[in-house]
Amino acid sequence: MQIAALDHVSLVTTDLDRSMAFYRDILGLHQIARPAFPGRGAWMASGTLEIHLTINPDGHLRPAPEIDTGDIHFAVRVADFDGAMKHLAAQGFSDRLPNGDPKRLVFRLDGPAPYQQCYLLDPDNHLIEINNAAVKTS
Repeated sequence: MQIAALDHVSLVTTDLDRSMAFYRDILGLHQIARPAFPGRGAWMASGTLEIHLTINPDGHLRPAPEIDTGDIHFAVRVADFDGAMKHLAAQGFSDRLPNGDPKRLVFRLDGPAPYQQCYLLDPDNHLIEINNAAVKTS
């Protein structure tokens, strides 16, 4: 088997409107057409990345809003890491907030990966990594 591309990430949510607002306003995705599946949900996209949101009141993987960078997550790559961090800061996100705060950021700016990384949680505590396309130089 040869996989051509990652098609989508499916996430459960307890509040569809809240999650749609997060993925639209914070990550810049837009809503796209969704087939008439039973149950409520929404598909969001940016370029070839799709996030499929589905209502599931019992769907929490992570009950506490704490960031563990070694936990299950998905990553998005941005062309302008500094611009993305300024956008998050303008929305109230910060690495100075305590663990458990829904707007806490965790940075790995000089870690083992060849790029800068920032971690945050969506409203249902799904862990998201944002990284930059530029490779670190020595």
